[in-house]
Amino acid sequence: MTKLDTSENRIIAPVDFQAPTGETSRARFKMTGTHWALIVIGFFSLLFITFISLAKSIELRAISASLNSPEKFNRVAANISISAYIKLPLGNRMLVLPGTYQVAVSADGYAPVSQSIDVSEQRHQQFELVLQRLPGALEIVLPEQLEAKVLVDGELAGSIPGVITGIPAGKRQITVDAPLFRPSTQSILVRGKGETQTLSMALVPAWAEYSFTSEPSGAAVIVDGELLGETPIATKLEEGTHELVIEAAKYKPFSQTIAVVAEQGLVIPTISLEPADGILELSSEPTGAAVVLNQQFKGVTPLSLSVRPHAEQSVKVYKAGFKLADQVLLLEPNQKQVSNVALEPDIINVRLSVSPADATVLVDGAVRGSGSQTLALNTLPHTISVRKPGYRSQTLEVVPTRTNQQLISINLLTEEQHYWAQVPAEYTNRVGHQMKLFKTLGLVKMGSSRRENGRRSNEVEYQAELTKPFYVAVHETTNKQFRAFKKTHNSGNYKGKSLDANKAPAVNISWQEAALYCNWLSELEGFDPFYQTVSGYVSGLNPAANGYRLLTEVEWAWLARNKSDGLLVYPWGASNTPATKVANFADQKAAELLAFTLADYDDGYRGPSPVGRFPENHRGLHDLAGNAAEWVNDWYSARGNTELGSAILKDPLGPSIGEFHVIRGASWAKGYLPQLRLAYRDYGAKGKFDVGFRVARYAGLNKSN
Repeated sequence: MTKLDTSENRIIAPVDFQAPTGETSRARFKMTGTHWALIVIGFFSLLFITFISLAKSIELRAISASLNSPEKFNRVAANISISAYIKLPLGNRMLVLPGTYQVAVSADGYAPVSQSIDVSEQRHQQFELVLQRLPGALEIVLPEQLEAKVLVDGELAGSIPGVITGIPAGKRQITVDAPLFRPSTQSILVRGKGETQTLSMALVPAWAEYSFTSEPSGAAVIVDGELLGETPIATKLEEGTHELVIEAAKYKPFSQTIAVVAEQGLVIPTISLEPADGILELSSEPTGAAVVLNQQFKGVTPLSLSVRPHAEQSVKVYKAGFKLADQVLLLEPNQKQVSNVALEPDIINVRLSVSPADATVLVDGAVRGSGSQTLALNTLPHTISVRKPGYRSQTLEVVPTRTNQQLISINLLTEEQHYWAQVPAEYTNRVGHQMKLFKTLGLVKMGSSRRENGRRSNEVEYQAELTKPFYVAVHETTNKQFRAFKKTHNSGNYKGKSLDANKAPAVNISWQEAALYCNWLSELEGFDPFYQTVSGYVSGLNPAANGYRLLTEVEWAWLARNKSDGLLVYPWGASNTPATKVANFADQKAAELLAFTLADYDDGYRGPSPVGRFPENHRGLHDLAGNAAEWVNDWYSARGNTELGSAILKDPLGPSIGEFHVIRGASWAKGYLPQLRLAYRDYGAKGKFDVGFRVARYAGLNKSN
């Protein structure tokens, strides 16, 4: 490079102008190294000036929390580096361009930190970088060499002997927990930075020495499930409650709860162990037998029993239906005996009487022949059944016993016999009618002889037979009973004499009303209605129905007149005047009301009486011949039932159609002797002041079937 002449003594002399000519060569500019150096210097000067104008002053400070006051922070001498490519340190500050930088901080005893910072457009900025002290270590010194757990602030940190590492710097609660000693806690300021500090601590004993002996010796001593050794033994036990067990082969374990007090040793008196029980494994054939050991129930077989050794034991095994098995046992300690008891059936002879003689006998479902016999049965419950076609089978439960000689009698019934055995002889229905059963019936003589005084032409003689058992009310239907069906009913009065008392027979009732009452009563009792109706009027009969109805004329005559030794003419017999008060007729007291009365007869009533006030007749029925005459089921015909044929009629229901219905029996308003005859027949359609009714119904089986 050519150096410039900088001499101050150089003189620049003028020269004459000389015009250029075409032949003269043009001078060229040439870049020298100086030029390039100036350019580079200028470029970097420009960059520096730009950096200075754009850069921001920042201060990076490393700090750490104070050990004594964690909320305060102290400055830490640390190595700090920043990831900026262009930076200019200026004392404790530096210039960097705005932007995001990664700062790395490290210092002895602290965990290195790498942190991102954002330098903004603000001229002066400060950044604090927080360092964490490295954990410290602790060496704990105890007065004696012990193994113990070490807890820092309540969390398990390690055990001693040994150095506890990784303890965070700061104030810490150190707890040492050693077996047989009470836990001890002490505060310490852990300086951290990997420094190992020494802490001396003293532990308070929490144990006492216990001594155990046993008879026999050599027994295992177990405390809280841990084997400590064999007797005799002296051992340290921690204070508190413990479960002590001392056990030895062939002896019963000894167990006790002991409460240990620190530093208060105790010598336990010699513990005498009891010999162990023997074991009886007991089973039976069959299983499920009751077991009694020394008069105490222990359960059912199979079972395992603990038996006191060196002593006789009474064992009884029993099961229903088998004989008692009894045995005496003598077992050694810990001896195990297996016993299987075969029980013997307990057989008892039971005499069985059977009728009919050819009926089949079954015991517990198995056929045992037929007819009367002696059964060999055990004392278990048994089911005995006796069967024969055409008869109702019988089954009963029997438990044979030795207390009495057992005799069982079984008499089979036919289906009909069984049916009637279930049918009550009497019952009272829901309205209060007391119903009486008649099932032994027979021939009935109807009408009257031409020689009978007062006989009327409509009393034609013929015979009928009653075969269908029936129930009939003991009393006539009362006003109260009828009002249960028809609330507005009123029997009215006769010449000022009231006929409407609750217990008096209901009168002024038409045949239709009486029949409809029967149907209502059937529905109330759950029976099939006897009378068929159309639009509320009776239009026909259902002879197969078991519902309530009126008596047929033949039934009425059989109940009132027919006796085994002949026919009654009057309710009281054959004489023309009653000897006693047999029924409510028109007596002397009713003379002011009625045209015909019985002379020298006083029944105590001017009008109708309450039902049942007069003696029952030979059939056990009241008021059949007096008080109120009665509607019966039959249509009226002057020839009776003879229109149905000349042969003996069975259970006739009367003519199939007619204008009137039959009325039978006398009443409180009848005093004319021919009308008091039991053969007397009346008829009508509408209600009358002295005509009532009583209810009846078929009882079931028809003998003709």
